Amino acid sequence: MAEEYRVGIVCTDKGQHPRVRLTMARREPDGSHGMTYAFRNFAPPMSDAEPQTAVGRNSYVFRCPSCPRMPQVEATRWWEIIDRLAAAGLKELDISLLP
Repeated sequence: MAEEYRVGIVCTDKGQHPRVRLTMARREPDGSHGMTYAFRNFAPPMSDAEPQTAVGRNSYVFRCPSCPRMPQVEATRWWEIIDRLAAAGLKELDISLLP
């Protein structure tokens, strides 16, 4: 059985402001996953999202309270990134550094 792991998600606006914790991504041994602070610092994919909102239909949308950065990451890609970080033993991801 796989182990649970957690990866802290932060923003530094590529080093322009102090580290701000946005959420904690977690993968459970059974393969389920989740994150903390939904709708405070990120919005999960919502198939019924209206186009004018800051919510993605297929993507996680992150909102940093310290900068105007609002990156979006497609849901499948997001969990692949988290899995790779965990496999590498990394405990944190600066969302502002994603391409």
